[in-house]
Amino acid sequence: MTQIIVDPFNRVEGDLAVEAHLSGGQVDEAMLKGTMFRGFERIMVGQRPIDTLALSCRICGICSTTHSTAGSAALRQSLGAVMPRNAYLVRNIVLGTETLMSHLTHLYFLFLPDVINAKYVNHPCYPELVSRFRPFSGSSHRRALKARRSPLEIMGLFAGKWPNTLALHPGGVTSCVDISHLTRGLGILREFRDFVETAFLGCDLPTWLALERADALDAWCEEPAHAQSDLGILLHCLQAMGIGELGGSCGRFLSFGAYDLPEGGHWLAPGYWADWERFPVDPSAITEDIACAYYSGAGARHPSEGLTEPEVDKKGAYSWSKAPRYFGQPVEVGPMARLLVAGNPLICDVVRRRGANVYSRTLARLHEMVMLLEKLEEWMKGIDPRQPFYLRPSGYWGPSGVGLIEAARGCLGHWINIADGRVTSYQVITPTAWNASPRDADGNPGPIEQAMAGVAVEDPANPVELSHIIRSFDPCLSCTVHAVEPA
Repeated sequence: MTQIIVDPFNRVEGDLAVEAHLSGGQVDEAMLKGTMFRGFERIMVGQRPIDTLALSCRICGICSTTHSTAGSAALRQSLGAVMPRNAYLVRNIVLGTETLMSHLTHLYFLFLPDVINAKYVNHPCYPELVSRFRPFSGSSHRRALKARRSPLEIMGLFAGKWPNTLALHPGGVTSCVDISHLTRGLGILREFRDFVETAFLGCDLPTWLALERADALDAWCEEPAHAQSDLGILLHCLQAMGIGELGGSCGRFLSFGAYDLPEGGHWLAPGYWADWERFPVDPSAITEDIACAYYSGAGARHPSEGLTEPEVDKKGAYSWSKAPRYFGQPVEVGPMARLLVAGNPLICDVVRRRGANVYSRTLARLHEMVMLLEKLEEWMKGIDPRQPFYLRPSGYWGPSGVGLIEAARGCLGHWINIADGRVTSYQVITPTAWNASPRDADGNPGPIEQAMAGVAVEDPANPVELSHIIRSFDPCLSCTVHAVEPA
């Protein structure tokens, strides 16, 4: 049996180690190890509830606004506060912009460098991939680096600053937006849209968004202008190089619902998806198992009753990430899960025909990026600067609150308990905790560990196959190792 250890696994937020055991050249067993403890959940205890807003946004450096959104939602539920229409739109804009930026960053700066790995040097696609995507020198890499400034500028306009904005509160947002903000924001968004249409897609947004079937996507890829776009090249190479078929899913998907609408409901509906059937989300069915995590305690607990007591020398433990479960089972979260649950026709058809794998995961992330571009413009145009952005809460802190949202990487939840005006417990379950969880008490591996099982590794000294699978989930460990997370 051959052992592979990659420590640290680079180009992810935070510290991750990967251990895999090969038998006959295939992965027999794999373990993902969160190797760092931060303790944000413990820091929250004893704080005034409103002060948690200054801490939750610092849980993660790349998805700070997302944590602010979830944390302020938990406080809003505790207070029974309400928000004006403008606040919903601004929150969706900053959350969507952070997700847009995260998806762009993941593709060009985290995922694509593995596609030009030395393993593929003799493949016909390799020269074109190097010319476009080699870090810092590739033509598309340089364009993406320049384009990434646009979402950052939008965050400054609507959130005041990024990261660590303090603009999101239980009663709305404290960064009021005027006509000049909206005009500038729409202009910046159109600059980014120009990059997406000319370089990334090779077509306009409506042409891409009209695709609803896998065969229509194949036909789109055959058009010369589309085939020579960054997305066209990527989709072709994922299939031609055998990368896309790696990393099959556990087959169960969860979404808390993305982007609360002023009139109620979500832009992307919540649900639990399994066996091509969608079920309502039951938050009471969420538990955290610590059998293989460095924490003391017994059994699986609901996060509202969760504990984060480190036990460094715990026998059988190998990760600082807990193991979230839904009805006792591991589930996958993220853009593919989100679009499957929401019934997006293109992603549903692609998954049905090609499986839930690296190809489908990557396509869903990029499809959502394009969808968000159109939606962000709609939300900006819906803001009325003459109307309020914040309503002062009139109630008192209730005993608890929950904030369940969708981060760039999937389901994010904040659970807070309050007594005598102070926080008595604060627990967070992040997207990467769901996807990169260790085994539970029943021996069930997490979704990424499952996705690596059975994969053939050509060169144990260069296990790039495992890198493709792990990166397709876009892990972020800084928030996952309790602390908290998503992007």
